[in-house]
Amino acid sequence: MALTYFDTKEDLLHFLTELTEKQLNKVIEWRQSIDAKTLLQPSETGGWSVAQCLSHLNAYSDYYLPNFRERMLSHGQFSQNHPIKSTWLGKLAIKSMHPDTGKSKFKAMKGYIPSSKLPAFEVLDTFISHQKNLLEILKVARNYQLNQITIPISIAKFLTLRLADALYFLIIHQERHILQAERNIKGK
Repeated sequence: MALTYFDTKEDLLHFLTELTEKQLNKVIEWRQSIDAKTLLQPSETGGWSVAQCLSHLNAYSDYYLPNFRERMLSHGQFSQNHPIKSTWLGKLAIKSMHPDTGKSKFKAMKGYIPSSKLPAFEVLDTFISHQKNLLEILKVARNYQLNQITIPISIAKFLTLRLADALYFLIIHQERHILQAERNIKGK
């Protein structure tokens, strides 16, 4: 998947919705077909287990999903399609997390480092629930001007991303760790 910046709100939301649905379906499949021991097994290279990857993503969703809803509700609706204009910070955040363009390894920030002792199925169930909520947020986002709504960044709340960039960042960050978890599963 090549890094792409989108020209319009509809193009961006269509892409993000499809990617979120793909991520949701993959984790539902894992939930139904993989045992807890495998989900908790660290990768062969010493990296995070599948459950740790998803727990890390759940921590980000715990922060961003309520912020997306709250910020949209505080703005008037704007249903027309409009051009998407990423800021330099938005482009940097997206590029750094994109599986094709980001560094291969990052050190997770404090508060986002998952425990090695997790209830595997609860972690997956939480991720699935978050994805369903995210799909609803993406649907509602069609009614808003995504360049005018700003979201504080979880690790530095004095910095903000436009809603379009924040949505893209969150979902591409998820893709990065879903691929990491998938490599872990295939490595078994």
